[in-house]
Amino acid sequence: MVFNIIVKPIVFLDIDEAIDYYEKKLKGLGYRFYQSVLHSLDEIQSAPFSFSYIKKPIRRHLIKNYPYRIYYIISKEQIIIIGVSHAKRSNAFVKRRLNVIK
Repeated sequence: MVFNIIVKPIVFLDIDEAIDYYEKKLKGLGYRFYQSVLHSLDEIQSAPFSFSYIKKPIRRHLIKNYPYRIYYIISKEQIIIIGVSHAKRSNAFVKRRLNVIK
């Protein structure tokens, strides 16, 4: 089954914020973070059921080499990306985000 990925517009703000942070730390690090996000999205798309729930129906994927997570929901043949956040951030962020984007 092929899943389409839908990225909610607010998620781009999450990603941009992280890219800006890393770019300020070291030139080019923001770009590498972005490449890791894209790689993670590919992994999610190819095996969406492989990643654990934080609370049904929300799943999370850890971004390799960075302390960030991608949160998503599987709905029919779609993967809906609802957030990207630092690993130290509370899961309550995602639950609030889910309420906002419904």
